[in-house]
Amino acid sequence: MIKLKLPTRIEDCRPDQLTKWIMLTDAMKERKDDEWIGMIEFQCQMLSIFSGLSTNKIKKGNIEDVQQASNQLLAMLAQYKSSDPVGTVVIEGKQYNFNKDFNLITTGQIIDLKLIEDIASDPCKAVAICYIEAGLDYCEEDSKGRITNPTDVRYNLFKEHFPGDEFLNFFGFFLREYETRSRAILAIQTLKTMKMKMEMDQELKIANGSLGQESFIDYQKRWDKVWNQLHRSLT
Repeated sequence: MIKLKLPTRIEDCRPDQLTKWIMLTDAMKERKDDEWIGMIEFQCQMLSIFSGLSTNKIKKGNIEDVQQASNQLLAMLAQYKSSDPVGTVVIEGKQYNFNKDFNLITTGQIIDLKLIEDIASDPCKAVAICYIEAGLDYCEEDSKGRITNPTDVRYNLFKEHFPGDEFLNFFGFFLREYETRSRAILAIQTLKTMKMKMEMDQELKIANGSLGQESFIDYQKRWDKVWNQLHRSLT
């Protein structure tokens, strides 16, 4: 019988464990293996993620023990209820805050978030950018211009000690906000491009002497139609 040390509460799960688990469940949906074999494989990989033992070592255990341990782990994970992040965590006696109003995010944070190649594969990078030490700004500098709270320090700390429930709440919240804002930015860019094209068409008609009062009304109607279509696509 293999001794497994598994978390008993969602908040005790590490962000890297939860990220791997999310990726594992997504990957298992695409598999076409025998249903029973696929489930046992899933259970072994899941136990490996949350225990730290290799998958091969897990497979050496008794199948009843593997199934019992995985069922207990799944029951614990199933108790998680999604909600907005609290926005405040305390790790090793230090408080870190996240401002959920994305309108107040700094330019530096936006730039660093954009530099993350795949947020879904390592969302802890986004967590380290968004949760900042209480009383400090993002990349705060001392009198000599040295950064006093570098992001990579928070990243390494958060990977091990950030509460699992707050992490999942932030992950869902951030992806929703990120997608919405990406769509909004794309819509604004589309609007600008279309508006410029329509204005150029109007100027060309004026230059050719073919534009009358009725055309101005038609132009406004077309513009309003475009705006309403894009607005509906964002809601």
